Amino acid sequence: MTVTGKTQAVLFDFNGVIIDDERVHLELFQDVLSRHGVELDEDVYWREFLGMDDRGAFAGAWTQAFGQAPGEEHLAGMIREKAALYRKRLESGLPLYEGAVSLIRALSSRLPMGIVSGALRDEIRRTLQIAGLEDSFLFIVSAEDTLRGKPDPEGYRIGFDRLKKSGFSGSPGDVLVIEDSIQGVEAAQAAGMRAFAVGHTYPLPSLSRADKVFPHIRTIRPEDILDPSE
Repeated sequence: MTVTGKTQAVLFDFNGVIIDDERVHLELFQDVLSRHGVELDEDVYWREFLGMDDRGAFAGAWTQAFGQAPGEEHLAGMIREKAALYRKRLESGLPLYEGAVSLIRALSSRLPMGIVSGALRDEIRRTLQIAGLEDSFLFIVSAEDTLRGKPDPEGYRIGFDRLKKSGFSGSPGDVLVIEDSIQGVEAAQAAGMRAFAVGHTYPLPSLSRADKVFPHIRTIRPEDILDPSE
């Protein structure tokens, strides 16, 4: 796709873009599901559940195993179990992608920014606190805010509404999204936004639908975002 026009706002995905924890999530899904009699194959996770929020991934794996969706109470319990395990991992330190902090800090004084993610709000907020980035973003759209995960554009549409409430006067096409997943790129573009993809999680050729593809977030320069037509 052709990128035109200057960016007036930026929305970041979280897992796989800012924090290098996609494998941690796989391990925690496997841990929790195994306690409930479900063995989650790694290849199945990467192929079918990567990019989903916890609700979607647990429900999908459970349905594959038993032929029906888990009950709401059971599903909520598995989500709580995984959240508790993730908090323990987070306190022991989870690596941020090299270049993520410097890029965010370079942009935060020049553009309004938010996070749109399928992660839980407390997980995102705690990571930003540890990294000293909590003041860099105007808002967080998290799993608690949406009924449908990516590739549904609901999260990015909510993000745009929050930008507007903060005084943003642009259109969805003036918003640039930074994603790592095919589903995330599709969600951003379905919301009318432009999308840059970083090759942290998927092979670069599979991300070709994005407006621009970068091998790593450290290879994105602030000027690539501020005026992507150059």
